[in-house]
Amino acid sequence: MPLQLVLLQCELQHRHQAPHLAGALFATDLRAAGHEVRCALVHPSAIEEAAQRYGDCDLLLLDSIFPFALQRRLMLHTAAPILVGGHNALQHLLRGPARYALVGPARSTLLAAIEAIENGALDEAPGLWFERDGALHCGPPAPDRRPADEVLPFTPDLDWDYLGPPRASGSNLRIPSVVAELGCVWNRSTLRSEPFYDGVSPRLPDAELSPAAAAALQSQFVAREGGCTFCTFRYQPRRGHRVERAISLVVEQVRVLTSQGALGVSLQTEHPLPLLVPLLDALEVAGLAALLDELHTRTIPWLVLRHREDLEAGIARAAELGIKLVVGQIGFEAFDDASLRVFNKGIHAADNEAAAALLDELHAAHFPHFEGIFGHGLIPLHPWSTPEAVRTNVAVLRRSAPWLLDSMQPFARVELYNEWNPLFWKLEDEGLLIEDAEGFGWGWRYADQRMEELTAASASILVAGGAPATIMDEVARILLEEHDPGARRRQYLALRDELRAEN
Repeated sequence: MPLQLVLLQCELQHRHQAPHLAGALFATDLRAAGHEVRCALVHPSAIEEAAQRYGDCDLLLLDSIFPFALQRRLMLHTAAPILVGGHNALQHLLRGPARYALVGPARSTLLAAIEAIENGALDEAPGLWFERDGALHCGPPAPDRRPADEVLPFTPDLDWDYLGPPRASGSNLRIPSVVAELGCVWNRSTLRSEPFYDGVSPRLPDAELSPAAAAALQSQFVAREGGCTFCTFRYQPRRGHRVERAISLVVEQVRVLTSQGALGVSLQTEHPLPLLVPLLDALEVAGLAALLDELHTRTIPWLVLRHREDLEAGIARAAELGIKLVVGQIGFEAFDDASLRVFNKGIHAADNEAAAALLDELHAAHFPHFEGIFGHGLIPLHPWSTPEAVRTNVAVLRRSAPWLLDSMQPFARVELYNEWNPLFWKLEDEGLLIEDAEGFGWGWRYADQRMEELTAASASILVAGGAPATIMDEVARILLEEHDPGARRRQYLALRDELRAEN
């Protein structure tokens, strides 16, 4: 029977971006199956409006970016059950308000999952997780998929509504994604290679699990850990094609998107640099290069260093074609060795800084044909941060990556997206976990109590204005040099008064 379905994408920050490619493809598939489908990108400020507009549906399909608090706000205005999909979907069922989670490649499983929810045959739906009699259950695992299996036929529906603060017209076609491969090239096990995690043992969540669910969690997540400790991509095996097939797949996607009016695309692969020149050549041969203004991509810091020649060749080739090449979303995260070990980044601080400095150099040399210093990742605060590390990071940023200084914030903390990774296990072992019903179930506190003072004082001073990194650096200096709490407090207040007078 046709159902009324609503796809909602959470727009926490990027108001001017296209809908996620997966959701755009799902919308077409669901309509082709006869369902009535409405789609919207929703800013947190418009949650109630979204519930009122779309709450009269049979099923809400949410991406896993939605924090639990936003889902509960939705549920105040609608009785529709929630199915969460995406890389962090399972945590939403385990600790959040969602009724169902869809785990794994979903283009092959979504229709069957919706049919199973409708007719009650939940145990038969691949990739579907659900709660029954107080325990988590699941269907058989989703089939292993290669990129073409998930992308083709490439029929994205990018005509989504938008609810929230004003955004630019045409944003639904602003740099839509194209997929070259799935998963991540960085998959080194934390527990087998990072001494910081010595003694940490893998484990299942403390929850009631059916035998099938426990076995699936163990095989699909716990036993598959590898890569950055905080990342939800770490459990997805890398799946790709040979270079020629990958480029052919991307060209096919670009052809469709430019026919709809897209002027730029974002290449989805963590290892794009060797693909740049052959892809740009193929786009020119296909007559598509002339239709593109921008090509966006992302990668890993050590791959920037390893493939400098590929990057420089890509910059030159893109400039020849009149395409601006943008390298963004690189997860530098931190510039001190202790933090990089916590995150299992697989790089030393000196090399991380060298990668940032290289992007700065190339940006200065090739702008506006190349942009390399915008939109990168920094996670300066984690449970084992220290005031010394804060000062080290600020010093490196000032020296080699000043464009990241604004990301040095007292609230820029690592997020616990799920509870089956080494970061969570070590926090559990050290008694540093705290419950967080608003986020994704869990938060954390600092092992070094000085950091509580540093972040609280920095946040208090920041309300008076000023640069966050400068404030944090100065607070860390005071904390390290002045041992008397009362004297520190007077210096913090003096700094705040000084900033108020300046601003």
